[in-house]
Amino acid sequence: MPIQQFVARTDAVVAALHYAVAFPEGCVLALHLAVRRGPLDGPAWKRVTGTDLDLEAPEGGLKFGVRLPDGSKVTTVEHAIPGWAHPFDTPERPMLAEVGAGSSSNDRYYDRHQQLWLRPLPPPGPFEFVFAWPSMGLDPTATTLDGNAIVRAAGHAAPFWA
Repeated sequence: MPIQQFVARTDAVVAALHYAVAFPEGCVLALHLAVRRGPLDGPAWKRVTGTDLDLEAPEGGLKFGVRLPDGSKVTTVEHAIPGWAHPFDTPERPMLAEVGAGSSSNDRYYDRHQQLWLRPLPPPGPFEFVFAWPSMGLDPTATTLDGNAIVRAAGHAAPFWA
């Protein structure tokens, strides 16, 4: 289902949630991240583009989270296995995990497509997606998403094989 919302936008960084793919067990949130080099020096640019990657660094790195209607929060920083979560894992509490990414860059521009697995499905009603990248000057920002639409989309999910 389409989301098409900016979650952060500055002169140097744009982050947008493009869509969600809903399953009975949870949903994938697809994020697009674009960075213009601008005045970043060589070492700072290397951290953005991957040679000295700080995307997952706890202090200044890129962070994703979800705030559910009951006030509970889940982030990718808390996930025990960064970079992977099997879709059929059944954690005791909600989980948000990075499950895929692809990127490209040159000496002026960085482009990344990121997938995040949220389990279980959000409850019906609004919930918030939270994004922060302190080392790039982006404090946490929250974007409201429609849990009703994601739950409805999950009702249309069909298995590949019966």
